[in-house]
Amino acid sequence: MIEFRGSYFDGKSSRAHAVVIHYSGEALSVKGEGVNVDDVPLNECTIPPVLGTTTRSLLLPGGGRCDTDDLEAIADLERSLGTNLGMRVVHYFESNWQLVALCFAGLIVCTWLFISHGIPFIAKEAAAAVPLSVTERLSLQTLDVLDEHYVAPTGLDEERVKELETIFYTLVAGKEQDFNYRIEFRLGGTMVGANAFALPSGLILMTDELVAMSESDEELIGILYHEITHVEKRHGMRMVLQNAGVALLISALAGDVASITSVASTLPTVLAQTGYSRSFEREADRGAGRYMIERGWGTKPLEEILDRLSKKAHNMAGMSILSSHPGTEERLKNLRAMEQ
Repeated sequence: MIEFRGSYFDGKSSRAHAVVIHYSGEALSVKGEGVNVDDVPLNECTIPPVLGTTTRSLLLPGGGRCDTDDLEAIADLERSLGTNLGMRVVHYFESNWQLVALCFAGLIVCTWLFISHGIPFIAKEAAAAVPLSVTERLSLQTLDVLDEHYVAPTGLDEERVKELETIFYTLVAGKEQDFNYRIEFRLGGTMVGANAFALPSGLILMTDELVAMSESDEELIGILYHEITHVEKRHGMRMVLQNAGVALLISALAGDVASITSVASTLPTVLAQTGYSRSFEREADRGAGRYMIERGWGTKPLEEILDRLSKKAHNMAGMSILSSHPGTEERLKNLRAMEQ
């Protein structure tokens, strides 16, 4: 038996009647001054969902309505009717501040996990789905931006360029054909300085200043293999996709080339000015370190040129792509550990 008090409206006038509502387990009855409603099947009634602690209503067949502040009585009727289950659960959460706090904390954790693990995972899968024609276009656009704003034509003599090209193409010989490997040289000037970096299609850019700073070809080979690893692991494309947002990630994963190329005009600047993440740098260093250890050189040549690059970058004004690479001391420590 459920019994509670409320106000009855007959649906014909705005007058409220004080009534007592009874539910016997089979039918409802509404009794009050001038009101006598008997044997109303509960399954013919409608109970609007709960909204906070506001007055609850019970809609009767024929247009009548009962309003009450007895929230627990209406909740009992809902359970008997088997309705509004979802909203009752929501109301339970809303009325329990400990659960609200727990849900809020859970939302923060889930958001962090998605940003730190979900987006990188999706970006990795999406980068593999981007065709070479798109990465080639992005790389050329990036090179155009660099040529226009940051670098100048190389001043290296033709013989030295040929020597370095021979070294580079020996390094990439036998590599997978998903990339269009080639090397370009530019004068870095005060804006870029001694640098080298990889573009998504396999284009490696190296500055004259970096060549001049090197004390052996082994040092340059270490830098080149580091950048080749960036290409192989698709770090450039993954970085762009991670920065571009979820919508572009989904488009790339679905192979929607039109959506990818629609934002192509903004990507060269991102590629040119954004440093790789710490994890990408570690992965590229491991690739270069393994190659050099296998050749019997050890990681010392790469350590030495990275150390000089780091010291040079600290004294430079303006943009320095390699100076944005995080944790030089940590990277040197990891390289030494590889050799040990």
